[in-house]
Amino acid sequence: MKHIGMDVHSTTTEVCVRNGRGKIVLRRRIESTKRGMEEFVLSIPGPKRVVVEESQMADWVTRALQPHVDEVIRCQPQHNRLISKSEDKCDETDSEALSELLYLDRLKPVHHPEAVYRELREAVRAYWIASQELTRAKNRLKAFFLFNGLHEIGGAMFCLRKRDRHLKRLEEKEASVKLARLLYERLDHCRQLKGKHIRVLRDSAEPMQELVRVLKTIPAIGPISAYTLVAYLEDGRRISNKRKLWRYAGLSLRRHESRGIGTEGASHTGNRHLKHVVMSAAITVVSRREKNALSRLWEKDIRQKVDPKRARRNLARKIIVIAQHLLRLKQEYKDELVTA
Repeated sequence: MKHIGMDVHSTTTEVCVRNGRGKIVLRRRIESTKRGMEEFVLSIPGPKRVVVEESQMADWVTRALQPHVDEVIRCQPQHNRLISKSEDKCDETDSEALSELLYLDRLKPVHHPEAVYRELREAVRAYWIASQELTRAKNRLKAFFLFNGLHEIGGAMFCLRKRDRHLKRLEEKEASVKLARLLYERLDHCRQLKGKHIRVLRDSAEPMQELVRVLKTIPAIGPISAYTLVAYLEDGRRISNKRKLWRYAGLSLRRHESRGIGTEGASHTGNRHLKHVVMSAAITVVSRREKNALSRLWEKDIRQKVDPKRARRNLARKIIVIAQHLLRLKQEYKDELVTA
């Protein structure tokens, strides 16, 4: 078995090949093209495995090489401390370290979604980027008004019908109305783009409409939240237990402790989109004050004097576990079945 480590960049890829005894038998720089990679792996005789670090190009590389090798592993860069913490760090040594970790079976693979889930996942990521761009456009506009002494509260200044009135107030302050119009144009463009992304997201989720419908029965889970949960949890079977699920969603606790002394707090890692969706759902459940099993869990934590931030995280954990369970069974949410 040959063990091939690839350090992939946009134009070139550094390759290191080890044989079954762990000895380096080949080093080469190849073009980062489908043809160049296929020709290289086909020139290596016998069974072979390839490893690449997770990146923007990792999915494309995996699809290009999978038909020609026994196994392609996309590994988690954060766990490759042999590379990230090395004092001798360059493209050549990175590919060597990857091939060594592959030979030793010390890599943490990244999940490969099926084609339909991959398309939905890309649409979800694009939607959240568009949503962030719209938020930035609004913040820039508010900052411009504040810079000129106009403190605007709420979303009235973004309303198209009231735009002329706000521009007139700027003119009275002798501010640049031309700049304000450009900022408004940016805002309008971001709104239109976000609307288009929602339509693309809806079309991408069409094959999974049954799963989306099931998740929308959970209190505080709307269409966008359901699309995001389906994109990353898929059919609910890719993550084996709730603790791994919490870690993946960024809802676990980080702990630094030695001899009983240390710190504990919220995790800074995990999937930020999943975390945003379930934490927002938890906040919505709390703010609505509707009587259901989820709100009763929140009230129970508060009665036991649990810190409100910790209580919200506990509620978010419960919501994502329920979502995973419903996806597995393809059953609607039932309030009476929710337990502490």
